[in-house]
Amino acid sequence: MRFEYPDEITSDQMFRAFGQTFQELLINAAMALFSIMYDFEEIKGESTVRVEAKGVDKEKLLYDWLSNLLIEFEVEGVFFTSFSIESFEKTPEKEFHIIGTAKGGREMPELRTHVKGITLHRFALERVNNEYVATVVVDV
Repeated sequence: MRFEYPDEITSDQMFRAFGQTFQELLINAAMALFSIMYDFEEIKGESTVRVEAKGVDKEKLLYDWLSNLLIEFEVEGVFFTSFSIESFEKTPEKEFHIIGTAKGGREMPELRTHVKGITLHRFALERVNNEYVATVVVDV
């Protein structure tokens, strides 16, 4: 699990996630997103939610993945603690498409803060030294 929280934004929360592969980056970005809200160690139980995302490029796919995870968090009431990517493909329409799962518990932990959404402010996906790096700002 590789991510950090730079202290560059005062009103919202920013994180950077890293991955040797794009799939690893997706998982680490999801971990960073939900780590903002609560301590994973407090979550008990095991519920699984299937999450799909698509995008015309990998940056849009990352944005859709994180946004859809937040929607599922709100709708299903599951406090996610682990993530996996089962399928990653480029469709005949030339869009990227993933199917993943998010697992966690339904018992509400103590919340640090509540993330309302993913913003496009400073949202970026780069390759740096053969590694994917995502910069994400969330609305809290």
